[in-house]
Amino acid sequence: MITDAVVVDINQDQQDDLVVVGEWMPVSVFINVKGKLQNQTDSYFDKRFSGWWNTIVVDDFNKDKKPDLLVGNVGLNTQFTVNDHQPVEMYFKDFDNNGSVDPFLCFYIQGKSYPYVTRDEMLEQIGGLRKRFTTYSSYADITLNDIYKDEELMSAVHLQANHMETTLFMSGTDGKFIISELPIQVQYAPIHTITVLDYDRDGNEDILLCGNNNHAKLRLGKFDSNYGVLLKGNGKGKFSYVNQAKSGFNLQGDVRSVVELNGALFFGINQQPIITYKMK
Repeated sequence: MITDAVVVDINQDQQDDLVVVGEWMPVSVFINVKGKLQNQTDSYFDKRFSGWWNTIVVDDFNKDKKPDLLVGNVGLNTQFTVNDHQPVEMYFKDFDNNGSVDPFLCFYIQGKSYPYVTRDEMLEQIGGLRKRFTTYSSYADITLNDIYKDEELMSAVHLQANHMETTLFMSGTDGKFIISELPIQVQYAPIHTITVLDYDRDGNEDILLCGNNNHAKLRLGKFDSNYGVLLKGNGKGKFSYVNQAKSGFNLQGDVRSVVELNGALFFGINQQPIITYKMK
């Protein structure tokens, strides 16, 4: 699912290009070639960074006159540890042919991929498997291949995510994007809003990242460890965390929009009134 997109001249040919992000998809670059957009993602990244991306902004954070990408992701404070060889995966199709789609989320534990769905959840959706998994112990250590044969899974839609970090991609000298490390506090919760500002008026761009998700399933828990993460920029593409006591932010809830107006920041938070912070 596409969650955000920006129009930007990526290759600096004076033509508008498109960068698209979303859930279960890589940060994707579409280059304007004679008025038609072509997917040239592989020309701008050394690998495909597939994540659960929420939002994207474009700026020139190191002042080299090239566009940089800052993309909000789910973060690292989750039950899922992923990499290129052990991604989190989703398989879905109508496995029992009853007219409804059956999704299986899978992730790796100690090198082996297991379905995240519990036995009870699976049997509520696919009752025909009840005879095969009569006890909890019979289900405890199974993989998706123990439930369905390879030929059954081949016809299912298969999605992967190998990158969960909110990430700053800087334009490199070779035209490709390279990752610039962000402070660990950025990864404490999902990022849904990115605001570029100069909070201390030193001429360098700073960043405010907000988000959270309080409506995940009970087993996943709440993702609510972001109270407004302020990063101070040095003008060279590097950022340091400004602690909450100094930044003054203490935002509670799921922040989904931030507007800067006349020296104030207005925060749209789900199921809450608008909250305003005045920049001094």
